[in-house]
Amino acid sequence: IAPKTLRLAAEAGEIESIHPLPDGPWILARTWLITTAAQSIATRARQNPKYPAGSHPAQQNLFSSIT
Repeated sequence: IAPKTLRLAAEAGEIESIHPLPDGPWILARTWLITTAAQSIATRARQNPKYPAGSHPAQQNLFSSIT
């Protein structure tokens, strides 16, 4: 899951998080990320046809094949 997906879910109150400073980072505990709410966010993100999971089609490979 992309960091932006987690941030948006935290801002929407869909997953538990702490945001102690207005311009600071969101704090997410690993235990909060294994809840059913977090799992449903992950499933929803993977199934979103507008933003498919995986590399961008135009992304170049950093490692050329040597075989």
